[in-house]
Amino acid sequence: MSPAPPAEKAQKWPLLAALVIALVAMLVMDRPLARGDGLAYFIWLDSIAGDGDMDLSNQAQRFASVNAYQVYWNEETGHWATDFAYGTAVLLAPFYWLARWVEGLGGLAVNPDYFIALQGRPLAYSLLGMLGVNLYGLGSVALAYACARFYVRPFPAAASALLLFLGTPMLYYATIEPFYAHVPAAFLATLTLFLLLHWKERQGNPLLVLAAGLVGGLATLVRWQMALLVWGLTLWLPLHRRWRELSLFGLGFWAIAWHVLYTWNWMFGRPLLLSATENGFLGLPVHLPQVLLSDTRGLFIWSPVTLMGGIGWAALARQRRWMVVGLATAFLLEASINGGVADWWAGWSFGARRMTELYAPFALGLAVLLDRGRSRSVRSVLWAVAVACVLFSLLLFLSHLNFINTVLDRPQGDRATVEIQYQLTQSNFGVTWQVIKEHYGPWAWSRPGP
Repeated sequence: MSPAPPAEKAQKWPLLAALVIALVAMLVMDRPLARGDGLAYFIWLDSIAGDGDMDLSNQAQRFASVNAYQVYWNEETGHWATDFAYGTAVLLAPFYWLARWVEGLGGLAVNPDYFIALQGRPLAYSLLGMLGVNLYGLGSVALAYACARFYVRPFPAAASALLLFLGTPMLYYATIEPFYAHVPAAFLATLTLFLLLHWKERQGNPLLVLAAGLVGGLATLVRWQMALLVWGLTLWLPLHRRWRELSLFGLGFWAIAWHVLYTWNWMFGRPLLLSATENGFLGLPVHLPQVLLSDTRGLFIWSPVTLMGGIGWAALARQRRWMVVGLATAFLLEASINGGVADWWAGWSFGARRMTELYAPFALGLAVLLDRGRSRSVRSVLWAVAVACVLFSLLLFLSHLNFINTVLDRPQGDRATVEIQYQLTQSNFGVTWQVIKEHYGPWAWSRPGP
């Protein structure tokens, strides 16, 4: 085989560089531990990949010592139930099976009592599951790049995919809390968008739209609210009267998503009800301004680079108004449902974690914005602002890790301004580095702490 021409090599290196940087960032901060909401997804993984079923009774016994709220007995239905979706377990099943094989060989037998006491399973299961989430993070970067490449040059496409990965909760939930569902869901949302764009921009086979529906259905199994996001991306289909393609998408979507309704029925006794709705959890989006602009986890405050991504949609609208309709609709639906929940700040959260699945739309918008500035000076300013936004978010990332590990009366974190002020005036980066060495990265994998 002849070597690739120089022009082709030049197109590949920006993506390779972005992937390497993202991988290094993840490995340095990785924490192989399932806790909090992540433990619920870990329990599903143990049931689906370990037992080969969705009966959580075995898990209720196995994880009894660590189960605080993740799994509970539903008297009405006579089943063990959970308010958390199970699709992540499908994506991570191969890594669970690999862990079981490694454990059978006697590998990764590190502090077994320690890990069982904290997460109900030995290190092998959380370590390999975490590395699986890392791969889905890299896949998200590659797919976001591929989406942007339909409209911009390789360098801004790769840079935008990387900047959005580092400047949003993607990095945090790929590493610090790897068993939360946000990164797998973002991967599937990005794949859905890529398949739709590949069909539209390359005049591909309509079966690509069917595949997009299948992926969107799987995304709904990973996080139930993803149904709104993936259908929002398709809004331009009915607007252009593409009824065949809309039917194909719907066929693929419901071929998988129906199982959500089936699961709700046997866990909660109703096929069309989120269990938490009965307690007033979901309502009108009265908290939408806070979701976007609050110092307490607001999207544009904790991840300001996303605002630049949204502005980039306006630049894209000049040529692809049909697509921007879908991107904006997906954003509004996602933001509205998150603004309608009682805990709009998402509990013990880093940033607007429930908006993480909009990673690819924002990366696409940022790529267009950086590539299409009216002059070189304008583009230079935009690049500088984008990098500054990401550096701010990375400072907040480090400040948050310092804060939650050293301010003992507020382990859930605080407002962005409070955490940064604490980092810069009451603590220092030496303390932050000590926190990282004790809890995160390969040096702490054998004992990452509670």
